[in-house]
Amino acid sequence: MEVTTSTVSPFSHKLIVALFHSLSFVEVPLIGHVLSLSMRVGLATYYSKLIGEILMYAEKGFNIMVNPEWLEQPSQAPNRKSLKGM
Repeated sequence: MEVTTSTVSPFSHKLIVALFHSLSFVEVPLIGHVLSLSMRVGLATYYSKLIGEILMYAEKGFNIMVNPEWLEQPSQAPNRKSLKGM
């Protein structure tokens, strides 16, 4: 609660980047909902452009997490041919 002279971050870089990355994906559905309710053409155009910019920002965050291997590989479907013995 107080300002200190510490120069060490209390949170890891991995946690901070993960939070920013997840927040950027929360914004897209919210803006999409607002876009569906907007009756002004100018606002609809602005919201559409904003969604594209947020997705580009989220892609940069994703790449930041991939480079140091902070993300795990998503679950994969089993290879059906190898299960049959072929």
